[in-house]
Amino acid sequence: MKTLITASIALLMSTTAFAVEPVGSDKFNTEPGFDLGALTADNFYDVIVPLAKKEGTLTFYDFTDSFGPLFNDHLIPEFEAKYGIKVEYVRGEGDTANQQLIAAHKAGSPAPADAYFVSSGALPLLTGEGVVANIPLNQLLPSGAGLDPEIATVTGGIQHGGAFLPFHRNQTDIVYDTRVVPADAVPTTVDAIAEWAKANPGKFIVTSPAGGGSGNGFMQSVAFAKVTEETCRTTFVKYDITKEEADAFAASDCMKPVWDYYTALLPVVEVTNGNSDTLNLIANGAGAIGTAWEDMAYDFTGRGLLPPTVRQQLLEEGQVGGGDGLFFPVGGAHPASGLLMLDFLMSKDVQLEKLQINGSRSARTDIDPAASFTPEQVARLIPTEQFASRAIERMPAVLNSQLVAYFTANVLRK
Repeated sequence: MKTLITASIALLMSTTAFAVEPVGSDKFNTEPGFDLGALTADNFYDVIVPLAKKEGTLTFYDFTDSFGPLFNDHLIPEFEAKYGIKVEYVRGEGDTANQQLIAAHKAGSPAPADAYFVSSGALPLLTGEGVVANIPLNQLLPSGAGLDPEIATVTGGIQHGGAFLPFHRNQTDIVYDTRVVPADAVPTTVDAIAEWAKANPGKFIVTSPAGGGSGNGFMQSVAFAKVTEETCRTTFVKYDITKEEADAFAASDCMKPVWDYYTALLPVVEVTNGNSDTLNLIANGAGAIGTAWEDMAYDFTGRGLLPPTVRQQLLEEGQVGGGDGLFFPVGGAHPASGLLMLDFLMSKDVQLEKLQINGSRSARTDIDPAASFTPEQVARLIPTEQFASRAIERMPAVLNSQLVAYFTANVLRK
């Protein structure tokens, strides 16, 4: 092991490429056993691959219920075959895993996993507890060069400088069945879709903002479209907003156009309590247009749970999305393998495969589905030009929660 580390140090010292700097500090908050200050994207594979192979294993944590088949059947076997490194794949409840990591850090014990896939909502807690390594991964990892620099460094208003990698991008949107609503006749604005709903009672299926993320996303998108006063719109990006401030905003004149919109809309639409419920009504012909998640609708169509005539779109005013990400923990037991896994997961080939299988969007700027996918797969996604120009960042979580609470108490039950 000593010989291997000595050789790796020599490689680090010989590089002329620019070395990364710690995020928000004058020193790195983790000591992996090799010099992070001399490691670069240029020498990354020369240094890290031998060290990772010497470690021989890593533990990868996934907070989701839905990504298991992607990791188990595709990505992990591909990583193991490429590098000869065994992956222990751990899935579990996100809050519990976060607390286990924090507890291990406070006890001075190794992190339970070497690479983490977590909800972006957990980022404030994890960074605040000092368990996220302050490494600009978008600069250090060779695969980071393909990432949109803004998405790669800011998540939910948090400026993390690249310490949190945008592995999964999700997007709320509108689905429609072309057997009922031809593509050249589908309403493409917030107001047009309300007019269509009035002319076709019960055929626009709206997930309740309190019952599913797609309905919640539609509510936020309506707000972005209907709230035009700039002093009001600044609240949409106030990520340090308090619950009390959010409550006041929900009841203010700023949000009146949104609640008026829903008051007129609700009598002529079918409201469901979940994303799947909405898609099921579209599938059985009870509805023709509905609120949706792009990746879920892509998956349902691919599995035959939605007819192949269903298409997806983003409204012209824009619709909200977000995503979840990866990070390198402080004090991992297999740091080289953990970094190598993160680089692999953010690579173009893996991000393309993830999109093809799960409909999970990427923050990479060098991915064009039309260049790699079948026409059938491309047809199941939001048109690429719409995704590029109409996807907008979702509102702060605290504001969103209080808007939902106000909607439920004062609009839905009116």
